[in-house]
Amino acid sequence: MRLQTLTINLDGETVDTDEGDNVLSVLLSHDIDVRYGCRAGACGACRLYDCDRGETILACQTSVVSALSLTTQIPSIFLPFSLVSQSLLSNKTSLDDVASNSSSIALSLLGPSDDSFGDRVIVRFADADEESSSYECMAVNEPGELLTIVAQQAMLSDDAWQKVIALPTHGSIQVSSVQGVRKGRLLYELDLEGSCVVVVSSAANGVFERYWQQALLAMSAQFLGHFTLSNESAKNNNESVSLSSSELHDFLQIAQSNSGGAVLHVIYHGQNLPVQAWEQMLRPLRIRTNQLHFIR
Repeated sequence: MRLQTLTINLDGETVDTDEGDNVLSVLLSHDIDVRYGCRAGACGACRLYDCDRGETILACQTSVVSALSLTTQIPSIFLPFSLVSQSLLSNKTSLDDVASNSSSIALSLLGPSDDSFGDRVIVRFADADEESSSYECMAVNEPGELLTIVAQQAMLSDDAWQKVIALPTHGSIQVSSVQGVRKGRLLYELDLEGSCVVVVSSAANGVFERYWQQALLAMSAQFLGHFTLSNESAKNNNESVSLSSSELHDFLQIAQSNSGGAVLHVIYHGQNLPVQAWEQMLRPLRIRTNQLHFIR
């Protein structure tokens, strides 16, 4: 029987596809820019909003059964938060010395929030109607503590970064929790309590190392180290180059040795590295893909 031809529209770009095709595969095959990570429905990187049905979908887990009108802009309600404190996370001495594109600033915010480590929030460092200043990021605070996020210069427009630097203490910031995303349960959903764990970060996410260590140790996991993929691979937008590096192989081999024979779990904090690339890299180490966890 001939399959029905259907359309997918993502933020104004329309493509034709066959009924039953995978949404993410179709978009990528037509060179449409859409974020993705694990392609297994775990990391949430490919989350899109279905304009017709008023709900979010995971593109990697969705088959085309009817015409789709999608957008990357998930509707959110923004509320004012107050800046309590800020601190530099890079090797700079003050906020006046942040010309390098690798600068990062941790911002602690006071406002109505139950977000904690791993939750996704959207922050606007300008008036609420200035979409160019929106920044989706990960909360790094423990449950019950002030909402804390990390502003990364490399991820922001020049205008938004200048607004971050100029933020006064008690200044107002617009914050929205991303609808439909897990709230404060990330590490427990991963079921890593008491497990031996290492974290591998993309080059851009290396700044989160201390937060991963604090969060994992707080849940009594055995944190056995953190590895950041090379900047050179990030420049080429091809982090899979780093997966084949001897440094990463040695890092994981040492972690296995330090685990004392226990199962070693690997958390990848990044995007654009499919399970297949990891599987090829982990096979010689006898680390199975069910020991691999994707977080964007």
